[in-house]
Amino acid sequence: MLPIPEFVRPVAKSVIGIPGRFIPYPVQKRVLSLVLNQAFREPLHHGELDFLEGAKVRIRVTDLNIDWLISVESESFTPIERELDDDVRISGESPDFILLATRQADPDTLFFQRRIRIEGDTELGLGVKNTMDSMDWDDLPLPLRRLLQGISLVVEKLPKRTKKERL
Repeated sequence: MLPIPEFVRPVAKSVIGIPGRFIPYPVQKRVLSLVLNQAFREPLHHGELDFLEGAKVRIRVTDLNIDWLISVESESFTPIERELDDDVRISGESPDFILLATRQADPDTLFFQRRIRIEGDTELGLGVKNTMDSMDWDDLPLPLRRLLQGISLVVEKLPKRTKKERL
């Protein structure tokens, strides 16, 4: 396969970043609620996320302008208004979140290298990370697995950035 030219990276980021910039947050919240509750239905059902009850977790995908604030109430994820204060923030760039979601990278490595960062209540953030790490990939709904795999293939083909470029 031919190498992908360097100019493709900003174009791909612009296209992938459309939801964060142009889709209104109320619409994002509905989709986010559906996806999270499907993706985490087993841990929610088995009480593995009870430690999150009432906590506010912010997810930021910095390169895509995504900023979500979620809470767990009554065994379901509820996206809430971003203007509220959070208890813990988990942030990073899209390629690293894709590596995490598709299990192509060790979660501990991504966190220790600060490619994905936890700020605020780190105990709460580590609980989220450990829950994600213990999930079985096959428990994710098939459409979500296919979407993540497709995005992963695109990200995999993009030229790799150096550590200096990420900072």
